Amino acid sequence: MIKNPILQSAGSRLLYLLIWTIITCIDVIILSTKIDLPIEYALLETLVFNILFAFCILPLWYPVRFSGWEHQTWLFNLTAHFALVCIYLAVCLLTGYLIVLSVASDRQYADHLCSFVWIKISRGALTYLITLLIYYLYVYLNQLKEKTSNEIRLNNLLKDGELNLLKSQINPHFLFNSLNSVSSLIVTHPEKAQQMLVALSEYLRYAVLSTHRVYSRIEEEMENIHRYLSIEKLRFGDKLVYNAMIAPEALKATVPAMLLQPLFENAVKHGIYESLETVCITITVSCEGQDLRIVISNDYDGHPSVQKGSGTGLQNVRERLRLLYDTAANMHVKMENGKFTVTLDIKRKEMASLPSSPDRQP
Repeated sequence: MIKNPILQSAGSRLLYLLIWTIITCIDVIILSTKIDLPIEYALLETLVFNILFAFCILPLWYPVRFSGWEHQTWLFNLTAHFALVCIYLAVCLLTGYLIVLSVASDRQYADHLCSFVWIKISRGALTYLITLLIYYLYVYLNQLKEKTSNEIRLNNLLKDGELNLLKSQINPHFLFNSLNSVSSLIVTHPEKAQQMLVALSEYLRYAVLSTHRVYSRIEEEMENIHRYLSIEKLRFGDKLVYNAMIAPEALKATVPAMLLQPLFENAVKHGIYESLETVCITITVSCEGQDLRIVISNDYDGHPSVQKGSGTGLQNVRERLRLLYDTAANMHVKMENGKFTVTLDIKRKEMASLPSSPDRQP
């Protein structure tokens, strides 16, 4: 519940009191010097009416806050506030006149009060208008803040859903390929089939854990990539060569969980599947200034089906980087001299070291 902005804190209450104190002092000076009203009458009149104006306006907060004015027509709001300001002025002026006249019975002073009634009405109406605008502005800003917060929360939920969808596209793709390979090896090479099943179970265990977190350490990702490549190595033998050059300072850096997997799948698919020669897959991870750079390259035979930026795997990685880092991460794909290279640049300020628990996010 949004509290009255004037009463919600000691600071706002003190400021409100200070403003009315200054107004009261100015009124006393004007009445005693410009109108030649005795100081005791000037002080009495000013204190009574300003106290009434200051305190009777506070309940205006409740119709502003709870009337649902934003859903009403302007004519309804105008009529309602006209009625409220009439009630406000009637209460303040009648009460003020009764108090002042009961204390000061001087006939000349009573005539003075009657002659300045329109000034007091104008003062009360102005007080009502200024306070009304402050209340409306305060409610509007809080609603805007709440709307912005809700939009951010909704965008985060949509982003989480989209990230989970992208993750779900990774696991079945590799699982189906691996099970097909195991099926073909069971008869011809049962030992290799058993090794592949063991490696596959470890890989899937890591993949399942990764669905519950957003980020993983580079060293954890590389361990899982090694499992993946050990499975592919059982299938392709010496046709697959793998090199990894990881800077020590980059091992503890974090990247989106399972981010590298589709890049290696892409290297195997467009490199080894479509080549009759030995294919070398190389990954280099380094810290360059404030950036983390990951470069994955593989040999390819220039088959026309290999196109820059094509494929579900590359698109998957590009979308996840966009969702998690926006413009703080870039992905570049290059094909030249028989090499297919994917380069990822991630701003260091967007990274953090993970705590010991694998399920915690940075």
